[in-house]
Amino acid sequence: MVEKRSKKKFTKKEKKHFRKIIEQKRQDVLEQLIIKKQSLKDSSPSGGAQLDSAYAFHMADSATDGQEREKAFQQFARENKYLTYLNDALERVANDPKYGFCIECGYRITSDRLEEVPHTRHCIICKSKVK
Repeated sequence: MVEKRSKKKFTKKEKKHFRKIIEQKRQDVLEQLIIKKQSLKDSSPSGGAQLDSAYAFHMADSATDGQEREKAFQQFARENKYLTYLNDALERVANDPKYGFCIECGYRITSDRLEEVPHTRHCIICKSKVK
């Protein structure tokens, strides 16, 4: 499929639509961060409930617990980074007349792409060149 390239500015109605999408994605991330933060707290050696079984102190169980904590921390960090991108996008959609335009080629990013990835700063053509 060939991307339709345009330099036409977004209307206020279109920007409002994208702002709502960003705000909804942001709310979803905030909810996930609360869940992941609680999960991290519960899985910490001092924060969670300890099993009363002798197996809870087995070396392999301890390693698995450590691996699960690391995985939970990585997921938390990733969601936090995504939240930063969404916050930046909210700022841009409100104050930057170039929101929705590719920072590489200057063409308008398609609405389909912005609905899926509202924080993007690259059109699909330039993004595929980056990777």
